[in-house]
Amino acid sequence: MNDLVCLHAAASGPATWEPVLPALIGLGYRVHRPTLLGHHDARRLASYPLSVFRDEVLRELDRLRLDRVTLVGHSFGAFVASMIAIVEPDRVERLVLEEMPVPRRDDRDDPPARRSGAGVVLRTLAFLRPSRVDPVLIRDVLAELRTPQPAWWAGWSSPTLLLAGGPSSHLDQERYRLLPAARTVTVPVGHRIHTTAPVRWTGAVTEFLSRSE
Repeated sequence: MNDLVCLHAAASGPATWEPVLPALIGLGYRVHRPTLLGHHDARRLASYPLSVFRDEVLRELDRLRLDRVTLVGHSFGAFVASMIAIVEPDRVERLVLEEMPVPRRDDRDDPPARRSGAGVVLRTLAFLRPSRVDPVLIRDVLAELRTPQPAWWAGWSSPTLLLAGGPSSHLDQERYRLLPAARTVTVPVGHRIHTTAPVRWTGAVTEFLSRSE
């Protein structure tokens, strides 16, 4: 049986994958849904550089003795998945990146989001429900995702499906055109495709995972 790891978004959790879990299991995958650092009962830190999320997931893969996996991520979880594929390319069979924030390449580049409202919502949620997500995490992650990440642009070699939420997403959809090595499918329902349109999400992901590269 093949292993598939789902990484949730910032201020979310493993339960977000419930709508698509039966379909992924039906494809023959053993599905793992770790809780990212700083969320719910997971370990909390004094600060959260982006690399700590990548390294913590890799430690979890080691703990579970998973040598090669398919990574599925939503939003920030998709960005974490992409970082893993960059540093451990032989460990990643395929990538499904749903509504991933595409970081800036340099100071002249555009930020990932075209509207700032989502950041305000995340900060408010963290303030009101710190048991769900550490407010320090939201502060640090939002700041780092707006900072140029030139090393990230070296890219990865794993076959990749990018799922874009279309015009109603707060993320700049044009930035996905900067990643020509990935196959992009737009499901125009906004940022949370897998919960808003699980049937369409499942259809696109099933077709991608069933393809022989």
